[in-house]
Parts: sequence; C-alpha cells; structure tokens
Amino acid sequence: MKTKAEGITNIISKISDASEDEARGIVQLSSGLDQISSVVQSNTATAEQSAAASEELSGQANVLQDLVSKFQLKNEE
Repeated sequence: MKTKAEGITNIISKISDASEDEARGIVQLSSGLDQISSVVQSNTATAEQSAAASEELSGQANVLQDLVSKFQLKNEE
C-alpha cells in the first residue's frame, strides 16, 4: 500500500512540475506577444509618418514643377 501511495505522490509531483513549466511558458509567450504588439504599433506610427511626409513632398514637387515651367531658356542658335 505504501508503494502505491508513493507512486501516486510521485505522479502528482511530476504533474505539478509540468504545470509549473507550462505556466512559465505561457508567461514567456505573453511577454513575446506584448513585444510584438509594441513593435507593430511603432511600425504603424512610422508608416503613417512616412505616408504624410511623402504626400507633403509630392505637393512640394508639384509646386516646384509649376515654378520651373515658367522659366524659358533661349535657344542657342
């Protein structure tokens, strides 16, 4: 009877250890997902800033093109 009780205690101990390992893995996974979320938010903000800058540059390029088109060069003949 004592041997069976020891065996059950051993199994319960192994289950407890495995549960603790699993809990640590879940914590690590959660931390990793939080880091990924942070990077995605940062990338989104950077992409929005880049899009705004591109739009501004495009507008400035159009203004510059209009200004340059008013200049006429003499033909060198």
